[in-house]
Amino acid sequence: MFTYLALIKLTPEGREGLKETPKYLEKIKGFVEDQKGVLEAPFAMMGPWDFFAIVKYPTVEAAFKAHARIAGLDVIEVETFPVEEVDLFIKALV
Repeated sequence: MFTYLALIKLTPEGREGLKETPKYLEKIKGFVEDQKGVLEAPFAMMGPWDFFAIVKYPTVEAAFKAHARIAGLDVIEVETFPVEEVDLFIKALV
């Protein structure tokens, strides 16, 4: 599985419908699961981003498909980054 960090910011429409956030989270989880992915850990946060999530997908193509559907919601903006555990990074240095 490929691991990604998604930084999520509500759009003006998303902020107006803040009470609908649980419904949108379920939709997002469904989009991820449709691609055989796992939404491992969504978090709310303070600062310039409203949420972040750790997401895993079996392929890069699956990640693109899910994130294309998520972008269609128009209530969030997402920046997604591939990530790996530090041990893999350290191995690459040796």
